[in-house]
Amino acid sequence: MKIAAVVILYHPPETVISNINSYYNYVDKVFVFDNTETEPIFKEQLLKLAKVEYYSNGRNEGIAKRLNKGAAKAIEQQFDWILTMDQDSVFAENAINNYMNCFYHYKNKENTAMFGTRYSRIKNESSPLCKATEIHELITSGTLVNLEAFEKIGCFDEALFIDSVDHDYCIRAKLNGFSIIEFSNIFTLQEVGKEVYTSSIKTLFLYKKKKAIHSPLRCYYMFRNLLYLERKFKGQKADLLKSVRSTVIDQIKACIFYGRDTIKIFKYLIIAYHDFKERKMGKIDREL
Repeated sequence: MKIAAVVILYHPPETVISNINSYYNYVDKVFVFDNTETEPIFKEQLLKLAKVEYYSNGRNEGIAKRLNKGAAKAIEQQFDWILTMDQDSVFAENAINNYMNCFYHYKNKENTAMFGTRYSRIKNESSPLCKATEIHELITSGTLVNLEAFEKIGCFDEALFIDSVDHDYCIRAKLNGFSIIEFSNIFTLQEVGKEVYTSSIKTLFLYKKKKAIHSPLRCYYMFRNLLYLERKFKGQKADLLKSVRSTVIDQIKACIFYGRDTIKIFKYLIIAYHDFKERKMGKIDREL
């Protein structure tokens, strides 16, 4: 059973090499796709790693398209699974070791679309006891994707560009009869949004809360893509959609109340709604 990692970069942090090294010895190949529009910073360092294949065309092609290219490369080179990773995702040594051990010993891989872990901003101790739980969704980063199932489920939806790419794929995996398994005893270190500790009008500015917030542009994709998924799966038994709506709306509310770009967020939400109505998907064509 052959595993390749697919890593997508966008103005990567200085830790990107060490992040890749945290799982490098557990995969047979690493496909790196760089969405950075400027001259790549870490290209030479990455190419010094023997297993790395590096691709960049100086354009930001989003998440879905790059994942599809990575999956196509992996299938072409006869890999069975891909490990999809964000540039800032990292495994502790015991975590990746336990993850792969649990994965290899799981009995029903052929009917499983994806395996994943829990994620955390801080280091959590991963247990060697394999607590496999069937769930409705996994985030893209840290996920092992079954390529045989991928060919039946279909490609990642490139209309989404970024955001909800994982939601869409999980919904289709379930609709096609595949399971999604989380090893709840294992943690991937992953930054989800920018964490702030601040007050808001919701608390009358009397006390502070920790919140993960996103940029106004990210709010555009979150809202537009939510509307798109609701239209795409209308009338189908997509149980995950209610949870997705609740999560996305809560995230946008947090950005509005705890971020500092409220007016810009509202402008992007209006554009998102109009673009959805006009069926304009993919990369936004008019950033503020």
